[in-house]
Amino acid sequence: MNAIYFINERISLEGVSKEDSVSLQKEHLLRYIQKNNLNIVKPNIYQINDYYTIQHALLYDLEKFEITKVDYLLYYSQEVMNDFIYIYPDYWSALKSHFNFVISIKMLHTFEDDSNSLIS
Repeated sequence: MNAIYFINERISLEGVSKEDSVSLQKEHLLRYIQKNNLNIVKPNIYQINDYYTIQHALLYDLEKFEITKVDYLLYYSQEVMNDFIYIYPDYWSALKSHFNFVISIKMLHTFEDDSNSLIS
């Protein structure tokens, strides 16, 4: 299964610096991706990182390269998406429409048992 993951570089999470926040997000997301044997996809081969840091850029690339569906959009917590969802609800809906599942890793850990897996 394919996944794209998003990291918010402009936010400080859990009382740590922005740099440590990026590391925190990356560590949890990559661990989850590896544990669930997901393939990271990059719609734009010129994308520098394996992940996206700007939601508008992700939406643009999905539409430009005519990618209709990717299995998963992963992000660390609702907090990293809140501003985008609040300010651009239509773009958020359009972005979500390109994915079968949109998953907050932190929320998943809150509601699941110790399995932390997408696949039961």
